[in-house]
Amino acid sequence: MGFPAPAPFFSLESLSVEDRALFNRFGRGETIPLPFTRIHHAFESIAGKHPDVAAVQQFDGTVMTYGELERHANILANELRNQYGFRKGARAVLVYSRSIEMTIFILAVLKAGGQYVPIDGSIIPVETLSHVISDSSAEIVLCLPRYAEKATEAASHRSHILSLDLSNDIWASGSATQLDVDVGPHDGAYVIYTSGTTGRPKGVDVTHGGVCNSLLVEPAKLEITIGTNVAQQLSVAFDMGAWEILATLMNGGTLHLRGSGNDLWTQCLKRVDVVISTPSVAIKRFPRHEDFPGLKTIVVGGEPCPKALADHWAQHSGTKFINVCGPTEITILNTAHIHKAGGPLTIGKPNPNTTVYILDDDENPVKIGDAGVMWVGGAGVSKGYLNLPNLTAARYKIDKFTKDGSMMFNTGDLVRWDADGCLETLGRRDDQVKIDGFRVELDGVSRAIESCASVIKACALKIDTTLWGFYSAVNPVDQTELHDTVSAQQPYYGIPKVWHYLGPTIPLTANGKIDKRVLRDMAAAGKIDTSTAQPKGFNGQESGLVVVKAGDLEMASPSSSNSSTNGEKPAHVVATLPRKKGVHGWRWLRHVGLSAYRKLFGIIFVANAVAFAIMLWQSRASNYELPLDKLATAVSANLLASVLLRQDYIVNVCFWLATRMPTSAPLSIRRHLARVYHYGGVHSGASVAATLWWLVFTVSATIRLTPAGSAQPAQRIAVLALTYLILALLLAILVMAFPSIRVKMHDQFEWTHRFAGWTALVLVWAHLMVVTAALPNTENFATSLSQSPALYLLSLTTLSIAAPWLRLRRVRVIAEPLSTHAVRLHFDFKTPRECSSLGIRITDRPLVEWHAFAAIPEPDGKPGLSILVSRAGDWTGRIIDKPPTHLWTRGEPASGVLAIAPLFKKIVLVATGSGIGPCLPVIMECKVPCRILWSTKNPLKTYGQGVIDTVKKCDDTAVIWDTDNMGRPDLVQLAWELYQESGAECVCIISNARTTKRVVYQLEARGIPAFGPIWDS
Repeated sequence: MGFPAPAPFFSLESLSVEDRALFNRFGRGETIPLPFTRIHHAFESIAGKHPDVAAVQQFDGTVMTYGELERHANILANELRNQYGFRKGARAVLVYSRSIEMTIFILAVLKAGGQYVPIDGSIIPVETLSHVISDSSAEIVLCLPRYAEKATEAASHRSHILSLDLSNDIWASGSATQLDVDVGPHDGAYVIYTSGTTGRPKGVDVTHGGVCNSLLVEPAKLEITIGTNVAQQLSVAFDMGAWEILATLMNGGTLHLRGSGNDLWTQCLKRVDVVISTPSVAIKRFPRHEDFPGLKTIVVGGEPCPKALADHWAQHSGTKFINVCGPTEITILNTAHIHKAGGPLTIGKPNPNTTVYILDDDENPVKIGDAGVMWVGGAGVSKGYLNLPNLTAARYKIDKFTKDGSMMFNTGDLVRWDADGCLETLGRRDDQVKIDGFRVELDGVSRAIESCASVIKACALKIDTTLWGFYSAVNPVDQTELHDTVSAQQPYYGIPKVWHYLGPTIPLTANGKIDKRVLRDMAAAGKIDTSTAQPKGFNGQESGLVVVKAGDLEMASPSSSNSSTNGEKPAHVVATLPRKKGVHGWRWLRHVGLSAYRKLFGIIFVANAVAFAIMLWQSRASNYELPLDKLATAVSANLLASVLLRQDYIVNVCFWLATRMPTSAPLSIRRHLARVYHYGGVHSGASVAATLWWLVFTVSATIRLTPAGSAQPAQRIAVLALTYLILALLLAILVMAFPSIRVKMHDQFEWTHRFAGWTALVLVWAHLMVVTAALPNTENFATSLSQSPALYLLSLTTLSIAAPWLRLRRVRVIAEPLSTHAVRLHFDFKTPRECSSLGIRITDRPLVEWHAFAAIPEPDGKPGLSILVSRAGDWTGRIIDKPPTHLWTRGEPASGVLAIAPLFKKIVLVATGSGIGPCLPVIMECKVPCRILWSTKNPLKTYGQGVIDTVKKCDDTAVIWDTDNMGRPDLVQLAWELYQESGAECVCIISNARTTKRVVYQLEARGIPAFGPIWDS
């Protein structure tokens, strides 16, 4: 398909001569002929030349070659034509999930002359599928067997249902003859139903020529050729998913289908050369080059890309990072930018055979460099929306700049040209707003409200961070009815959180339009009662799932409509983090190598080394024969220090003393005191020192207690046996406490720490008695023993260890199941004091295992406490599945990390998952102003409305990030923005060890005080 040399653009009279020249130069992509204009023809060419090359590989290792895929697709295409009367131009709805069958279905429909409609059967509701089948006038629904029941219910006898997988007999008996249906480049290839909140999903009619123009020439071809491995990781109903699938099979690559779960996803990414993604998925799944060094080409689109992500990947030689833009309506993408690390990040220049115009509201060109709305023309423009002629006429217009009868499309993106002819994105200019990080079309919400039988007229507005629903009706409408009506057509984030009944009429302007200014003024003036019952959320509970403050933290609106009915709708925060301070080695030394924990460890170790040096110096007169009684004292003193720093009362005293510093004191002092939770450095330092002192004791005792000594043989044997046995136990405890071993063998560490520790304590007592009796010049055993400092140090150590167990008791539990993932356990044995941030230990098997949880005060001053338990292992799983009526607890509740909160005037709390539990005491007490960031899986379903309400009561603009819908957030970036915006003095994070360590380091390296539990806090 050749293209003549393009003529200059028309309709440029409003521009200067210079701008006309730039408009012509910037606005047109290169003109390139296409090798094929039908998708299946490109695939058939590859299959004919390379039949033995792998076309598709599933996550389980199953491979289908191009020859096999060609054969299977031909068999199904013949079946569709001959058995079901499938004709040219007919549509088939494909209900599948990621599988080899998926590629067969797609190719078969195209070979049969039809147009396919991709649907992810695993997540689409029956109602939505029914709409898609009806709206697309599908003659057949082709599905995997596991979706047959859903497809049958949705089709309701309107379409044929054909259920197939690779085990079907058709593949052995069907005809593999290649069909030759007269399909043209302007015939439909697929229909993508885009998501959004316009009432119902709308189908975009995409042509063969548009797909071939996008995927058979660079840059969108992505240099895919024979032997190129490409990941298929995005939603199978997403048009970027179509890019993954079709670009691979049209150019001879091997498509790698990822499986479900983190491990299978990672395995897939490690096998491929090319990955197409959204930035949010990239940040979540492959943020670092060192983890995936084999990736050669990374493409991101669908939403704004953080420059840090682009710079990180682009800086590595051999890796190409491409940022693209393009809504579904112009066939996947219209511009692309190959990023250079350190350079500006744009959406690039027009693709081949594509035109881009920046126009004003009257559809006239703006001056080069001025902002305007991006319109796109050329070979990629789709045919419009199915059954929506008015919307199509509004968004698609005859291209007045080429005057060749082609169409141009209004993307709704606000952009401008830079000096190099690249496009900079500036947001959107339509009636879409961001609610909870998602794009919401207010007109669509208004129409959904108006579909309620009693409503006359409605208007949806975003006021501050909240979606409001105004409506007129003869009488007020029950809010449950309003909610149920809207929720049937809108996702949860498109349901108003505040409703207002305006009476039988709604304010209008002189032109007869709704006067939104009046409505906003009413809200600002307090004329609207916002204390009415809140609408229910998507699971039937009250709404309030996610609150994102306007301003710096408001989620960035995607610069294109690359989304689908069944696909992920990613969103993320776009901001620029400040650079880390200092050079890398110094930063590591300051914030990791010389952490407060290691400093305390070092102080204890150095103090003991000095004591050893002094003892050695003093023994030179006796030929460096170290006194065993002093060695025993050194051992006992360190054991006491080690044990005391694990004693609940001592821990609480340490926190109490550290938090006595008033907030008027310099922050530099308070941030150091806040690291009191690093007291574990004293415990570890003293434990290691005690073991080393015992090693010295062992060597000295072995030398001293020889047959030539004065001790009796039986005494010598007893002393040495006990000495070596205790040394073995202490070494075993130290080895099991080593961080990497402790993490992998946590249960064994607990058993060793407890039982070996107790055994060692008993043996040390026995050892003290035997050694005292065995030492020369021991005339009176009791007198000698009473004169030994070790006796008193050991007594204090024993008392400290026994104290918590003396308070072992079985307490009543009232379980409040929150979900299959979490339960809240209520106790009445203790009421935490204010600003305490205490933790309690509980178990159902006191001698086997103990688990620590943050003690959450009961609300409204009620006595008692509760804890939040989420599924994180066998024990928590057992507690959630079969909630107990009684549990064991011991000792005194001990202060946790967040007990440092009163040291600061204002803090940012960051939590992931059940980490919100330790934050709740600080949140509920409302003594320290907080901004809150909570990232978790489906917070409303998992933890319930009560926890969310508690969070919002403290911080009504809290960022509650639903990872199910939004992917994993950039906690560092979000925390920094909250810190900057709120004027907080520090950030506190409660998460898993790896995340906590990373976030704390990243913030501290930028000069922000950050605190979070360490492995030994």
